[in-house]
Amino acid sequence: MRFRCARLRVRSFCIPLGCVLFCAACGDDVPVDLGPPNELVREQIASLAPSANIGHRGTGRTRSGDALPENSIASFVAAMAAGADGIELDVEITQDGQLIVMHDDDLDRTTDCTGCISAMTFDEIRRCRLLDGAGLPTEEHPPTLEEVYAAVPSPALINVELKVFAPPCLTDTTGPDALVPLALEEVTRLGGENRTFFSSFDPVAAELAKLEQPEYYSALLLRDANSDDVDQALLLRQDAIHPFLSVTAETVQDALDSGLQVNVWTVNDEVDMEATIEKGATGIITDEPGVLAELLAN
Repeated sequence: MRFRCARLRVRSFCIPLGCVLFCAACGDDVPVDLGPPNELVREQIASLAPSANIGHRGTGRTRSGDALPENSIASFVAAMAAGADGIELDVEITQDGQLIVMHDDDLDRTTDCTGCISAMTFDEIRRCRLLDGAGLPTEEHPPTLEEVYAAVPSPALINVELKVFAPPCLTDTTGPDALVPLALEEVTRLGGENRTFFSSFDPVAAELAKLEQPEYYSALLLRDANSDDVDQALLLRQDAIHPFLSVTAETVQDALDSGLQVNVWTVNDEVDMEATIEKGATGIITDEPGVLAELLAN
C-alpha cells in the first residue's frame, strides 16, 4: 500500500495473541503484527550476540565508595551511559499493594529507613532516601517502575526480577499471587512488554508469570544450575534460565539445545566475562556494564 502522507504515526496495543502495531496514515490504520512479546525480546537479545550487556541494579550493588545507590534512577541512567544494552531491577510489593523497586526484604541496608517493605505503605517507603556507598542519604528515593521505564527508554531491555519475600517479611497479602499479576499489569500499562524480561528465583512466581501472560518473556533464576534445572525451566514453560556465573558450559549448551536462552549473573571480572561468553551465554548481568561494553567492543 502506498501512503500519500509524509509522516506516519505509530501506536501499539496488546491483545491476547500478541502485540500489534498500527500505522495511522491519512486516517487509515494499517496493522502490522510484530509477534508475541517474548519472541521480540528473544530476538533482541540474540541480536546482541555474543552477549547482551545488562546492568545489574544499574551499576551494581551499593558498594563502599560508590556515589550511586543500587536500584536508583541515577544508577540505571549511568549503566546505559556506560554502554549497557539494558538494566536489571528488583520489584516488590508494599503493605498497601503497590509496587516499588527494591532488592532487600527490608529497608535497612539501602535506605535511611528500617523495617519490612511488606509492613510499610507505598507513601512511607517513597519518603525514604537511598544510601550511597558511605551509608549517607542521597537525594534518590526508591523508584517506581513508571519512573524507571521513563528514564530508560526503548529499545533498552529491562529485566524485572520478581522478588518474593521470605519470613518474617512474607505476609498473606504480599506473596507471589499478589506481586506477579500486579507487575505484569504495570509493565503492560507502560507499554514495556516488548522489551521486558521477567525473572524470579521463586518457581511459583516464575510459573505464575507464564500462566498470567504466556507470551511474555520469563526466566527462572538459579544458583547452582544443572540439567535438572533446565528440565524444571522447561516444565514451567520459561523462555530462559538465569544461572550464577559458576554454571558449566555443558549446562549452558543443554539449555540452548532445549530452546532456552541463558543470561548469566553476576559477572563482574573481565576474565569471568570472557569465560561466560565462551560458554555461549546469550546475556550477561553485571555490576560493571562499562567493562563489559569495552570487552564486547574489542
